[in-house]
Parts: sequence; C-alpha cells; structure tokens
Amino acid sequence: MDSYLGELDEGNVRTVNRSETQTSNGSFGFQLDTIGNATVSQGKQLTISAVVSKTEADNFYTLLEQLHESSLTTVSTESLNLVTQLSPSLVPDGAMVRIENAFVQLPPYLSAYPLLRYARFKTQSKAFEPPPLTEYKLARYTSGAKAEKARASFIEKVGPNPRLPFTLSVPERTIKQNGRIVKEPPLTIVIPARYADLTGDPSLLYARLTVVGKLVFNGYHGFGDGASEDTYLPALLKASPSLLRELGVRRSALHSKKALFEGLSQSLTYPGRVVEVVPIAMYD
Repeated sequence: MDSYLGELDEGNVRTVNRSETQTSNGSFGFQLDTIGNATVSQGKQLTISAVVSKTEADNFYTLLEQLHESSLTTVSTESLNLVTQLSPSLVPDGAMVRIENAFVQLPPYLSAYPLLRYARFKTQSKAFEPPPLTEYKLARYTSGAKAEKARASFIEKVGPNPRLPFTLSVPERTIKQNGRIVKEPPLTIVIPARYADLTGDPSLLYARLTVVGKLVFNGYHGFGDGASEDTYLPALLKASPSLLRELGVRRSALHSKKALFEGLSQSLTYPGRVVEVVPIAMYD
C-alpha cells in the first residue's frame, strides 16, 4: 500500500502533526436604556500539539481519496454487463479497480490452515470435492492428535506465508447491447494474496467483500497460476491419505500422484476470460 501512496502523493507520510486550538471566553455586560446590551469579553487560547502515527487503515483511506481524484474503476458482481465493464479497452493492465459484492473462493486443500476453514471452497477438478469438515474446532476433536500432526507437517512444507489463490467466478450472462441480445462469456477474477496479510475475523471470508487492487492481467485466453502450483504440489504429494481426505481429495485420487498433480493443476488453471487483480485490501 505504501508504494501506491508513494506513486500518487510523492512519498508516503508515516506520521502526522495534529494541532488543536481551544478557546475559552468569559463575558460580563450591562443594560443600556435605549441602545441595547454592551458586553466586554476576555478570552484565552490553548494550542495542543501531538504527533500521531498513521495506521494501515489511515493509509488505505488516504489511498482511496487519492484514487478518486485520479482514476479508480468501480464494478459490482451484480452488474449484468460486468465483463464489458472490465474489458481491456476500458480497464487496461495497471489500472486500479474496486470490485464490490464479491464472494471469493479458495481451493479445498487450503483448508489445512485453521483460519482458512471459514472460506468458501471451489472444486473445479475431478480430484477434489468440498472438504468434509469446514469447522476447524470440530476437526480437532474428531480427527485427534495424529491428524493435527499431519496438518502441521503439511503447513510446514507449504510455508508460513503461502500464496492464497482467491478467485471470483462470474457465470455466463445474457445482456442487451446496442439493441441486440448478446451472451457475455463467463469470467474468472483471480486475486492472489498472502496468508500473513489476513487480519480481522476469519469468518468474513464467507461474506460479501469489497476488493481494491491493481489489475495486472486482463485477457481472453486463460491464465495458469504456476506459482501456487509450485507451492502446494510438494506438500500434497507427501500428505497421508487420511489428511488428503480431510482436505477434500476424492477417494479415487488418494493413491495416484498423477491424479493429484492433474487435479491441482486443474484447480489453478482458469480458461477463457480472466482478470487478475493484486489486492491492496479486502473488506466487508
């Protein structure tokens, strides 16, 4: 966020000097017969100064104000012509966008992370189905210490701050354009984030969110997330069948490394119309 502010405002200010002036007045008066009231006032001023540090929230809203002054494309997933609004001619690479009413999803194998068990999970692969347990506390009581150890090992292999391939899927829509009925193709919005950047209540991952970020890819010929594939494939290939089942792997793929590889690759490959947005903030 700081780098974006630096681009817009010639450097990011981390502290602000605030001054507050307080004025107190005392008065007394007397009545004149034909003229009215006459008063004499005495006053004093006290100026209070303080240096305060700007928080991430302060910086974010400062950034939004700056973007409103320059350019910020705002769209909603409820708009019937969303695909047209995000066409490359209108929103080129490098543009700043705000996407409202977004239901984001994650691949099911990210349910290994406790905070991510509250998310919506997308299964677009023959190897994966929704995780059987979506409440982490319930999984702890039903799976036992052995399963806890397996999950911890999986997380250690993936790393403490993995790439989170959030996606937002928009189905095909029929709209009226220039007096004609046309079909807009389905659209996938890819929102790669980092685990360490998650803050707040994890249950918000299941809510409608507003996503603000920088558009870095806008195309019609698909997108493959190789970085996420390199992150999660080694851990999946070394996971036990019992953990794989908990992470949503179908029974037919439990003992086949080829099926796991193909399933993972399919879960991170987005055909057709794709927009990638690097997020600055996701909030409700």
